[in-house]
Amino acid sequence: MSSFAQAQSVERNRITFSAGWMQQLFGYSFERETAPVLGLSYGYRPLKFVEFEAGVDVSLHPRAELCTQSFCYQPGDRYIRVPFGVRFIAPLVARRVELSLGGGGMVQKYSVSNPYSPFGVVSRYNWGGYFLGGAAVAIDHRRRFWVSVTPRLILANTPHTVNRFLIITGDLSFRF
Repeated sequence: MSSFAQAQSVERNRITFSAGWMQQLFGYSFERETAPVLGLSYGYRPLKFVEFEAGVDVSLHPRAELCTQSFCYQPGDRYIRVPFGVRFIAPLVARRVELSLGGGGMVQKYSVSNPYSPFGVVSRYNWGGYFLGGAAVAIDHRRRFWVSVTPRLILANTPHTVNRFLIITGDLSFRF
């Protein structure tokens, strides 16, 4: 068993900090939600080309201020997502460049800090899924630190809401 563990040259654990942007894909242009995104994730590779991952990301203030002729309402909202899934990895260029594809499920919470909405804006939970692709490059000679770009397609529905988001993040990872 120990000879198998020594034979795998890939670091098994990954911690990643992500920052980027979220854009809602469908709806009228004035209704689409956009927001900065911050995330933290952990990945574990049981095999050289397969990684299980889980994390959390937050999209801050996606909904624009809503106004009528007499007043404006700022919901103070955010999306909190907990994705979990699998990523398939293709190492290239002497294991210093990687391409990946993956997907999985997620729990999403839309949270409103200002609950007094005349527009019917309320907090809600829902389940959904995501698909991702990515490209990563090692930035040190030991291949411990990596930078990457990861676009994600988020699919989540509630009974009265269809959520389709594109999230693009720049990532900094540490592998051990």
